[in-house]
Amino acid sequence: MNDAAREACRRTMLLGCFALTAVLSLTLVGCHGSSDALNTSAAEFLPSGESYVGPPMVTPRYGHTATTLTDGKILIVGGSDERHLTSLDTAEIFDQSGQVDILTPVPQSLSGNFYDQDINGDIMTMNNGGRIFHTATLLPDGSVMICGGASDMLFAEAIAVSEIFDTQSREFAPGFLEIVQDLLVPRFRHSATLMPNGKVLIAGGQESRNETIIDPTQPPGSPNFQITINVFPSLESVEIFDPASLSFSAALTVLGQDTELATPRGRAGHSTSALAGYDNLLGTNDDVLIHVGGFETLSSIFAPQFKAPWQADTTKMSGLETYDIANGVNTLGQGVVLSARVNDAHLINAGRFNPLTPPFDVNDDGLIDGGIAGVNNVILIANGDGDGSCPVSVVQNELLVATFSGFGPSNGLLLSLLSGEFTLLNNNELIFFDPMNCGPFGRSEADMVSMTVERTYDGMVYQTGVAVTGGGAWIFIPPTGGCAEAMAGVCANEIQGFMFYDPFFNVIPCAIDPVNPPFQPWDLTVNTSAINPTGVIGTILNFDDAIADQTCFDENADGFDDNYGDGSFLLALIQAKVLHTLSRVPGENGVINDLDDRIVAIGGGSSYFPNYGDEPVTISCEVIVLPDTTQPLPNPGP
Repeated sequence: MNDAAREACRRTMLLGCFALTAVLSLTLVGCHGSSDALNTSAAEFLPSGESYVGPPMVTPRYGHTATTLTDGKILIVGGSDERHLTSLDTAEIFDQSGQVDILTPVPQSLSGNFYDQDINGDIMTMNNGGRIFHTATLLPDGSVMICGGASDMLFAEAIAVSEIFDTQSREFAPGFLEIVQDLLVPRFRHSATLMPNGKVLIAGGQESRNETIIDPTQPPGSPNFQITINVFPSLESVEIFDPASLSFSAALTVLGQDTELATPRGRAGHSTSALAGYDNLLGTNDDVLIHVGGFETLSSIFAPQFKAPWQADTTKMSGLETYDIANGVNTLGQGVVLSARVNDAHLINAGRFNPLTPPFDVNDDGLIDGGIAGVNNVILIANGDGDGSCPVSVVQNELLVATFSGFGPSNGLLLSLLSGEFTLLNNNELIFFDPMNCGPFGRSEADMVSMTVERTYDGMVYQTGVAVTGGGAWIFIPPTGGCAEAMAGVCANEIQGFMFYDPFFNVIPCAIDPVNPPFQPWDLTVNTSAINPTGVIGTILNFDDAIADQTCFDENADGFDDNYGDGSFLLALIQAKVLHTLSRVPGENGVINDLDDRIVAIGGGSSYFPNYGDEPVTISCEVIVLPDTTQPLPNPGP
C-alpha cells in the first residue's frame, strides 16, 4: 500500500470511528480521549533510523514520570508546565496503536494517540493533588504505584500519601487499591525500586522539616531572635512498600536492625539500578541494588529552604553504595570514586539482555579454544551536571563492571570502574574503550532507556542491550564568565542528537585528522571486524553526523558546524528538549521487549538554565526508530 492509499484508508477509518461515536453518545468516546479505539492493531510501519512527529499530548508537560505498562502503553503522571512553580494532577496514556482525533492531522508516526479519560469518561486525576519529584513504579500485577513528591519546587512539603493507578479502570486509588497508610517518612527526589520479591524499596530523598534557628543579629528575647524555618534535608532512611498489604514498613537487616543508606547524611536525587548476583540471573533474590549520584545536604539545619536545582548547602555525591537484597545492608563502594553528578544522572545495566557473553576465539584461528567470557553486569553511568551556581555538565561517562567471587558479603561483589581513554588487556584480547567520545560532552536532564539489538560474531548471532540517551542540555562557563546553556546548533554539542552505549561494538579511537576520520559507522549488520565479543567494554558513540563518533568541524571558523541541520545526522530528535522522558514501546508486531521496539520521547521543556523548563516544547511526542531495526539482518554465513 502506498502512502496515498494508506492515508485514504486511515481517513476512512477515522471518519467511521467519528460517526460511530456520534451515533452512540458523546460520552462513549471511541477515538480521541479513550483507549477504546476501533483499530487495535500494532504500530504502523516506519522506516528505520529516523525520528517522527507523534500525536500531541493532551496536556504538554515536563518533569513528569513515564512508565511502560505491560501492554506496551506509556503512563504519564504529574509534572509541570510552569517551571515547577506549580504541578499537574492529571495523567494521560500514550497508545501507539490508538487512532488520532478526526480533527487532528495524522502525525508523521502514522498512528498513536494520548488519552486522559478513565473507562467512565472522567479525566484521570490523582486524588491528592499535583506532583513533581515523585516516582512511579510498575508493580507485578501491572498496576503503578505513585509515591512521594511535592506540589512545587518552592516551599511545599513532601507528599505523604501514595496512590496506585489501576490500568483496568484507569483510575487512581480505586477502593480495592487504596493506600490508607502514609509513607513512614514523606519524601521527594527519592528512588523506588521493585525488588525480586515484588516489594518496593524506597530509599533516600529529601524530607520537609521545621527547624528553629537563632538570628545572631537580633537581641536575645526579641521576637525575631528565634525563628522557625522550613528546610528540606536529605534522608538516610529506607522503607519498603508491600503491594500485598498496601502498607509501608521500615527496611530491616537480617539481624532486625533498621536499614539506612551508608552515606552520613543520606542521598537525594540519585539513581538506582539492579545488578545480577552470583547466580548470573537478574531478578532473583541474590540481586544487588546500586545507588549512584545525587547529593546530600550539609545538616538538618543547613539545608535548602526550597527545592529548585543549583542549591547551596548541598554536597554532590561522588561515590556509590550497594544494597544487598539478601541481608538488607547498604555498603559504601570502597575505593570506587565516580564523578559527582546530579540533575539527572543515569545508570543502566547493559548486561540486562545479555547476562553472560559466550566464550570467543582469542587466537584468530577460527576455533573457540578456552576464550574468556564476558561478565554478567556492565553498568553505564552517564549524564548529569555539577549542580553549582553554574551547573556545568559532567562530560566523563563511566562504566562499572561487576563480578562475584561467591564468598563474603553480597557474594563477594567486586566493582571495577572503567573511565578515561585507555585500552584494557583482558587475557589475550585487546579491547578499545572510548568513553570520552573523542570530545568531552555531557547532558543534563536527558533521559536514558535500554534497547535490544542483535550482533553477529564468528557466524553466531547474539542479542545485547544498548543504552540510549537523547536531548538534554549542555551547560558551560564561557571565557567571559557567567553561565551559558547550549540547546542546539553548537559544534560538538548537537543536543538534538543521541548518544549510544553499545557494549559489543568497537570503533577505532580518535583520529588526528578531524576532516577524514577513520571511524566506522554504528551498524547493526556488521560482522566480526567491529564487534567486541566480550560484551564487557564496547564504545560510547555520539551521533553528531552521518557516521558515529565524529565530532563536528568548523569549516569557516565561525563557531558552528557547517553541516548542522543538513540531514547528515545518523539519528537526532526533531526538536531539542530537556526534562523529557524516553520510553521503550513496541514496533509493528505489538510485542514489547522485542528487537523491533522503538523509543518514544514525551514532553519536555525548551530550556534548562536559567529558566528551568520555560515553556513546554511544541512537539510533545516523537517516535524514534533505531537504525536497522525494521530491516532483516543478513545471513551471517558459516
